Amino acid sequence: MAFGKRQPGFGAAAQTHRGGPTFTSSRLANELQGPSPLRWFIMLVVCAAGLYHLLVSYGPDLWRDHRLSGTWQPAYDLHVTDGTCRRTNFVITTCDAKIASVARPDQAPISHSFLMLFSSGGGELLVPVRSTTDRSAVSIFYAADTKLWNRTLSLMLMVGMMALLDLVAVLGFWKAVNS
Repeated sequence: MAFGKRQPGFGAAAQTHRGGPTFTSSRLANELQGPSPLRWFIMLVVCAAGLYHLLVSYGPDLWRDHRLSGTWQPAYDLHVTDGTCRRTNFVITTCDAKIASVARPDQAPISHSFLMLFSSGGGELLVPVRSTTDRSAVSIFYAADTKLWNRTLSLMLMVGMMALLDLVAVLGFWKAVNS
């Protein structure tokens, strides 16, 4: 083809294709069909497991903190040994702490963890607290009182997002199986 000369046809569509893989209509139909039912099923199982993990790991502690709200007071016989907060992408903050007994150092420390969205630890002191109504319930003041509603809304938002992803996976699986 000479440079600057017009060729009959419509641009690149008129040129002949030499070599390389061809794209047949059956392959096009397979590509447009979408993910297989197995992929949708795997997504369904992963989302359901994530939802279960959220509800089992953070739900009971949050429920206990709401039930015992207003009854927390500093526990001078306890201290926090390993308190760390990790913030991910300025959105999710997960904090872990181990609460150990001063009176009985041979007793195993109690692990406590909590999740917050759009908030950080901000250098807060991790003060161990004990409930006046249930003496066996111990927590961190920052989590049990100061950030209780943030933790509640964070859990509700995360559970809602996981449930929505689970619903999308169920609908995708249903559509893939029936097609």
